[in-house]
Amino acid sequence: MDQNNILSMKVSKTDKKITITVDYFVPEINRNRSEEINEVPHQDFNAALLSLSPFLCHVFHSDDEGYVPTGFKYTANDKVIITGKVSTASGQIVGIATPAIDTNDDVYGFEDDLSEALSTLVMETHQLLTGKKVGIKQLSIDDQPKDEVEQPYPEEKFNEELAEEEVSDAPGNEEFILPE
Repeated sequence: MDQNNILSMKVSKTDKKITITVDYFVPEINRNRSEEINEVPHQDFNAALLSLSPFLCHVFHSDDEGYVPTGFKYTANDKVIITGKVSTASGQIVGIATPAIDTNDDVYGFEDDLSEALSTLVMETHQLLTGKKVGIKQLSIDDQPKDEVEQPYPEEKFNEELAEEEVSDAPGNEEFILPE
């Protein structure tokens, strides 16, 4: 599969799980496929996705940094829709989508920059989809399995094992010779 075959990408986040849905075209069978990726994305992927934020703000005539891109979708003839979300003043999150932006036209004045940012995001999405570039999941205390939690060593058992061994109070006067 070629990175030019990626049609859309959407990031969904619930509690502690991130799902990236990628739709792409498979020319060998002349069909579209959809895959969900549950791997942690690489930081380059996150940076590429966030690079769409200024374009999202510009389309909605806002300087607010509350606009967060969540994906893109190519439509016919090099037109792209950027999806995202924005936090309202009341704290609610609203899903948004731009109108189809023609990357070959100059309506907004940023189409060349958008095309470059999308190219980078598509490359990162392709690398994530093929498993060439994934992030590293940082574990927290909650992620540790319950049966592997280290239990404190019981004091009584420690004292019993200590009593069974012969322990001398003074160290021996053996000479220690370093190997040559």
